[in-house]
Amino acid sequence: MKFMYKNYQKIRSDPFKLVLTVLQILISIWISGIGLFLFSDQHYFFWPPDWSNIENDIRIDTFIVLVGLVLFLCTIFGVKNRKVIATLLVCCGAISLSMATLSLLHVIMSNYWVMGLNVIGELILFSLVLLVAHYL
Repeated sequence: MKFMYKNYQKIRSDPFKLVLTVLQILISIWISGIGLFLFSDQHYFFWPPDWSNIENDIRIDTFIVLVGLVLFLCTIFGVKNRKVIATLLVCCGAISLSMATLSLLHVIMSNYWVMGLNVIGELILFSLVLLVAHYL
C-alpha cells in the first residue's frame, strides 16, 4: 500500500504523467468494457456469415477483457517495465483497430448503419492508444 501511495504522489506531482496515467486507465476500462460487451452478446457480429463463429468466439472476448484488466492493474500498481506496458498497448491498438475494421465492414457490406458510431469510437480509442504509446 505504501508503494502505491508513493507512486501516486510521484504521478500527481507531474501533470503530464498524470494525464498519461488517466488516459491509460481510460483505455484499459474502455477495452475491458468492449470485451465484457462482446462476452455478453454472442451474436454481435453477423457479417460475413461464414466468419461469425470466429468473430463471436468467447476466447477472443476473454482475451480482450484480460488485456484491459492487466493494463488497468499495471497502471494502478505502477509497473515500470516498459516492454509489458508497450505490449499491452499494442494489443489494445490491435483490438480497437480490428473492431473498427469489422464494424466498418458491417456498415458497408450489410448496410447496418448503427455500427457506424462504433467505427468512430474505436478510431478515437486507437488515437488515444497511439498518443499514450508515443509518450511511453
